[in-house]
Amino acid sequence: MLPSALQPREYQQKIAEAASKANTLVVLPTGLGKTLIALLVARIRLEKFPKGKVVVLAPTKPLVLQHFNSFKQILSLEPKDIALLTGENPPEERSYLWRRSRFVFATPQTVRNDIRQGRIDLNDVVLLVFDEAHRSVKDYSYTEVAKVYRETAWTPLILGLTASPGGSREKINEITQTLFIEHVEARSEEDEDVKGYVEQTEFEGRKVALPQEYSQLLRILREVYNEKVNRLMESGFVPRTRLSKKILLQARATMVARLKTGGNKGYIYGALITQAQAIMVNHALELAETQGVDVLLKYLKRMREKPEQGKSATALLKDPRWIMLEEEAKRVQSIEYPKLTELRKIVKGQFEGKAGSKIIVFTQYRDTIESIVETLAKDGVSAQRFVGQANKADSEGMDQKTQTGILEKFTEGEFNILVSSSIGEEGLHVPDVDLVVFYEAVPSEIRAIQRKGRTGRTMRGKVIVLLAEGTVDEAYFYSSLRRERFMKSMVSAPKTEAKPARREPKKPTTLLDYMD
Repeated sequence: MLPSALQPREYQQKIAEAASKANTLVVLPTGLGKTLIALLVARIRLEKFPKGKVVVLAPTKPLVLQHFNSFKQILSLEPKDIALLTGENPPEERSYLWRRSRFVFATPQTVRNDIRQGRIDLNDVVLLVFDEAHRSVKDYSYTEVAKVYRETAWTPLILGLTASPGGSREKINEITQTLFIEHVEARSEEDEDVKGYVEQTEFEGRKVALPQEYSQLLRILREVYNEKVNRLMESGFVPRTRLSKKILLQARATMVARLKTGGNKGYIYGALITQAQAIMVNHALELAETQGVDVLLKYLKRMREKPEQGKSATALLKDPRWIMLEEEAKRVQSIEYPKLTELRKIVKGQFEGKAGSKIIVFTQYRDTIESIVETLAKDGVSAQRFVGQANKADSEGMDQKTQTGILEKFTEGEFNILVSSSIGEEGLHVPDVDLVVFYEAVPSEIRAIQRKGRTGRTMRGKVIVLLAEGTVDEAYFYSSLRRERFMKSMVSAPKTEAKPARREPKKPTTLLDYMD
């Protein structure tokens, strides 16, 4: 089934053999061939169950298409044997393709919705692959699909693939439980059987100072934010200890719960407005510090122009300090944000050192993507944006065809810089990326690992994280590093021999229980 010219590495063969015996989570650094492991397990399962079906799920359309093309090319599959299913296919067509095909590649939301509507069933699926398995938490589609599969398939086997299961015992344990994992195959860059295949990646956090001219608008934002937070503290909805964005977001659930139990409605409604305003101000502050005034102004403009403002935003927009903030932001708009200046230097230096270099710049905000592309264009540098579907009425997204075209052009060297949102973080394989730049630090160790994994795949790579001094950038940067170290310490535990899959697996407490 696999071409004779394709020789799996020893660790890939060992992992695949173990994964064919029990529900398995494979934790493997990026660039070390998780897709080929899935291919090997698929071969073993279809040899054992020739009439079975293999289903591969991935969270984004570009990643689903990448797996589809890999399997099709490596296995030389006929069109009748393989199907690509996304929400863009009509429901009747998806149902037909599902019944006809031996290999199905799909987004989990599509499969979940078709199961709910009775268009498909999982009875004859002999292998279900969950790529980017760290997504299998809370109410993400993976969890529901895995549950239905385990309950209805005649001969189920689950294979989870990830480079980054998470930086806490709780999250790792949740993944192993929601996917009914019985065995873990984990490797780090230091393991003997893989380190010979790992390319070195240079990693650097580069700090930039915010302009002195920003001080007035930052002072206004902090003053308004502190006022809102102090009100919430006085009312007992948030603790007086160090306050995080997560705690602030969770406070809303507490307020809603009190409303349902018959609390003082006027008092609680007032607190809900204050909490919503605190979130808005916090977001504006983070934009000003980590993205710059240009991006902040676009956010403030949308707040003004939104047709139906809620009470929270309406009240905030009438605050004289908010009006002063807008005026101050416009006054300092002509000052180039230091990260943009530093990015231009980085790009120039990279091309001077190696003409034709491939660079990926990651940022979480689409407004920032536009700003980066426009700024680099002024320097005569060809950069292209890479985003997902439109997420707002005023946000231009990309369909699957456009995304594929952009990636092909980047791979072929038609342009040298890809400026990407989070959709480019997970799993996409673009060969020979020389440099990855994080325009901002991300608090998630999973996202940080995913971003870093876009370079150092086939040759040495470099990663630079831009950090605005004295802002959340620094806190996020060190937090993700700490969690990443913890995660690596957990996946470095000794491995155990896989046992045959069972219908009712015992649920261990942590990942270590699977491995030691």
